[in-house]
Amino acid sequence: MLASAIGRGARFYLVAGILYAGGEKMEKTIKRYIDIFGWAVIAAIAVLIGYQQV
Repeated sequence: MLASAIGRGARFYLVAGILYAGGEKMEKTIKRYIDIFGWAVIAAIAVLIGYQQV
């Protein structure tokens, strides 16, 4: 549970920092590509785990 809390907190502050730095334009970009980015991260993790198994 601690790792989950740390991970969610880090994600929250990362997104908040990006939005603060990029403003409204960055908010629109994030909303447009958040699903693609999320699936890309999941795919990268799966590839890394698969690579370690070999």
